[in-house]
Amino acid sequence: RKYVPYAHVLIDTIDLHYLRERRAAELSADAAALRVAMRTRALELALIAQADTTLVVSEVERDLLAQDAPNVNVRVLSNLHEVAARGPGWAQRRDLLFVGGFRHPPNVDAVQWFAGEVFPHIRAAQPELQFHCIGGDVPTEIQALSRIAGVHIHGHVPDLQPWLDGCRVSVAPLRYGAGVKVKVNQAMAHGLPVVATSPAMEGMQLVDGHDVLVADDAATFADAVLRLHGDEALWNRIAANGRENVAKHFSLDAARAVVRELFLS
Repeated sequence: RKYVPYAHVLIDTIDLHYLRERRAAELSADAAALRVAMRTRALELALIAQADTTLVVSEVERDLLAQDAPNVNVRVLSNLHEVAARGPGWAQRRDLLFVGGFRHPPNVDAVQWFAGEVFPHIRAAQPELQFHCIGGDVPTEIQALSRIAGVHIHGHVPDLQPWLDGCRVSVAPLRYGAGVKVKVNQAMAHGLPVVATSPAMEGMQLVDGHDVLVADDAATFADAVLRLHGDEALWNRIAANGRENVAKHFSLDAARAVVRELFLS
């Protein structure tokens, strides 16, 4: 503002941190964490108020800011992905994949919940199924899950493509969070269908049973994984529709009009 007063200042939120922190506090019923979330809210909204335009990644967060900061200019510019080649078909794939870095607390909670509560239901029905967990900065509590039969904690891998091409189902068992989930769009962009919780598919224009399978309790999530893993026709339909959703809402073409308006108009 001091040196280039005519500049149009954009703030890219990535996700609304106070929303994510508040949801984590509510999930754990932690009053101290809720107070921290409220402090984050004050800081975040103060920063947003200083910008000319605030970018959010979904209509959900735009609607939230319409309530919490009604006088700011908010535009939706979401995460962007190139739709990849379809990759191998159902018969050439097997097993389950999770992708997410573990500096992000929702990923820690998600994998602990999936391995401890969901995967036992899956293994009881199909003992041969394997769960591959990929992501850097693995904490001790996540590494310890490798003691569970069928759970493989790989940490960081230099190339994710073999897993995107080799696994049959991607899981996004997030119990809280904010923003748009890269792990969901990345899998769908590569033709790998997803079973997700409601928080994991929020703001992504996804429809349960059409682009994705959605479940929020352990038994239902396990049933959805088993159904998608075992039904080739369902797998093909969800995979194709997921790729179309990415192309329609999260591709470079989908974002071009907003970027032109922000930077050229």
